[in-house]
Amino acid sequence: MTRPRIFAPLLTLAILVGVAAGALTGRTGARAITAYDLYMMPGGVTNALTCGWHSACISPYSWGNALDWGNAGGNAVYWRSYGVAVPTGAIGVGFPLDVSGTCKAAGVDVYDVGWIPRGRVVFTHTQLTRTTSFAIAGGPPLTPALTLLSVGTTASTELYSCTSPTPPLWSGPHLHQYSTASGWYANTAVYPNAPSTGTGYNLGTWTNWQNRTYWYQ
Repeated sequence: MTRPRIFAPLLTLAILVGVAAGALTGRTGARAITAYDLYMMPGGVTNALTCGWHSACISPYSWGNALDWGNAGGNAVYWRSYGVAVPTGAIGVGFPLDVSGTCKAAGVDVYDVGWIPRGRVVFTHTQLTRTTSFAIAGGPPLTPALTLLSVGTTASTELYSCTSPTPPLWSGPHLHQYSTASGWYANTAVYPNAPSTGTGYNLGTWTNWQNRTYWYQ
């Protein structure tokens, strides 16, 4: 499987600043271009990585843009993002929804300020608790704006379809988080591939983003 390309945050920040400068200093009457960058952070309450990049954390560990985090049953699951908007302003809106299928799951659909869909963030093995939309904040390139709110709780039990396969897709409470593959990128520079684990990740540092997308308008 071909892995998504990874873009260095600081390089893209330089591009964003350049785009903004061109938009703000262009000829009179020219349409301004706004650059947006959304850094999606891990949504668990702990920084314990229990399985690196995978589609399913089952041998032979096929690569995917999901990470597993060590949430206990009943723990909150957060939308935790950092956003960049040049010029500064809101990035868009998040719409929570129940996306349960084989396993319980909560999702958030992302729409930009022009109501164009920009993908979905999915929190698997999660019970949706938030049903109202929310604004996704954007800040300057070097100090992205934080959006932090609870969207669900980690499931203490799972659907039969999630526990019945051999091996099962769920063997206990945890958070399996990923973003839609198209237009999103995985931070392989920070997080290892499955089945690696780890702790000590600073979830308050935006450069430790898990999945990321950006666009221009």
